Amino acid sequence: MKAILTLTAGAFLAGFAPAPAADVDSPATTTAVGWVRFTDGEFQLYDREVEVLRPFARPCLSGVASRDLMRQAVQDLDGQKVTITGATVGWDQAEHHRIEFRGSNVRNACGGETVLLADSIRPAN
Repeated sequence: MKAILTLTAGAFLAGFAPAPAADVDSPATTTAVGWVRFTDGEFQLYDREVEVLRPFARPCLSGVASRDLMRQAVQDLDGQKVTITGATVGWDQAEHHRIEFRGSNVRNACGGETVLLADSIRPAN
């Protein structure tokens, strides 16, 4: 059974703890809403729009989607408020400081305990 969790502003400010570190074989499903910035092949998700505009802003949540979805999202959604759905994975699962997911690599620029492997990235309602 997959858990569904919607992140709120409080969860963002609490250091992006969307779910306990998940085993790669049975990750938890997470839905996160926030402002997205794309850098170095991954996304960083922020609670407030102003944080997207500041370099090195924290806290944030790092993640990736499939290579094709990332290419499209970078063109259409950079700097926008989005809803991202995917699986949270503990950063302790990383090998050589990265996690590969469907042709993309997350390097965890946000430095959080978890990263988000996205199945969908869409404009927030």
